[in-house]
Amino acid sequence: MKKIVILFILSLLFFTPAAGLGNFALADGQANENYIIYNEDGEIICEKSSIEIGDGFITPDFCEYEIIQIENHKGYAKLVKKLRQPNINRKKNLAKQKLAQRGQLSKKICLYLTHNDESYTPSDGYDSIYGKGGIHDVAKEFQNQLDKKGISVVLDETLHIPHNSTAYSRSGVTAKKLLDNQRPDAMFDVHRDGVSKSFYYVTNNGEGYSKIRIVVGKSNPNFDENYSFAQTIFALGNDMYPFLFSDIYLGKGHYNQALQPTDLLFEMGTYLIEKEYVMKSLPLLANVVEKALYQSETDANGDIAVDDNQPSDEIIGVKPPISNDIIDVKPPNVDIGNGNIGGNNQVEKPSDGTFVDASKEKGDKGGLIIAITVIGVVVFGMFLLSIALIRNERKNKKN
Repeated sequence: MKKIVILFILSLLFFTPAAGLGNFALADGQANENYIIYNEDGEIICEKSSIEIGDGFITPDFCEYEIIQIENHKGYAKLVKKLRQPNINRKKNLAKQKLAQRGQLSKKICLYLTHNDESYTPSDGYDSIYGKGGIHDVAKEFQNQLDKKGISVVLDETLHIPHNSTAYSRSGVTAKKLLDNQRPDAMFDVHRDGVSKSFYYVTNNGEGYSKIRIVVGKSNPNFDENYSFAQTIFALGNDMYPFLFSDIYLGKGHYNQALQPTDLLFEMGTYLIEKEYVMKSLPLLANVVEKALYQSETDANGDIAVDDNQPSDEIIGVKPPISNDIIDVKPPNVDIGNGNIGGNNQVEKPSDGTFVDASKEKGDKGGLIIAITVIGVVVFGMFLLSIALIRNERKNKKN
């Protein structure tokens, strides 16, 4: 009898963890299954939860790299070129001039969340919460910080769950509605990353902050325009807060950025960092975004002139909006197809919207379903076997 019980317990211990494997943190705060990217000198220069050959990234010193080899969760990148860093010059009354050009148009930004479930393990208890995860708290605080700048912000909390290969297709519908109905100056898709805490955590004057990553999609047919805007934000951020941005990552997805040149994706820290550090970085990011959109201009050489006067919320003529909007919509019960946006016949990977072959995606899902089914059958079979053996033992005792 004891042997039967022990055998049953061991079977549960062996099979149950396999059914619940997911994205979990190791004891030292390092992300599981993370990619470390090295340069040609063997130095670590980047981290990413998933990468593909051809991905690129721009480091804070404006060096552009391209990933050319992937092996055993290591990526190897070559230096493509050293980009010219924009000169940043001060110009009096630039914000007033731009305000005069806009006339009565209000300053407006839209925020939305493709991966609603993303969360922060130290603060939320889980890295993913079905429905509204911890990333929604970050989006709301970002809205609040932009509001303080006199910017009207529409935060669309439409759910695009589940977090699968077609999430970007669903959020693309949301982004298009925002563009048509709100006509914003920019739209930002708010995310959190899946790498180690050490890649994002930074201190400045003894205070802890989270870095922020800008992501631009290379499959966007208007890539150059969005990439240029990302570089403006990156350059201004490095000038104002040299510790704030980790890099600009150039992924193979589109991320719905073809809608307008000022649409970007922000990775607000990683799931292993405390959410409070992300929140502390949001006022700084709001300052940079405001400067890029409303208090600067870029010339033909890529140099940036920025307003050298008081903050924009003190400029005459700029009034904060009466209230900001939060749109809260459940995921629509419609057929969203195969993730085909912008004429691409592939589907996005759930991690970052990069493209994979649709048949491979279906195969991965099928393998997971089979594995879970087999585990369930084995556990249930062990349970039935235990009952049968117990009954048989009792019958033998009676005889």
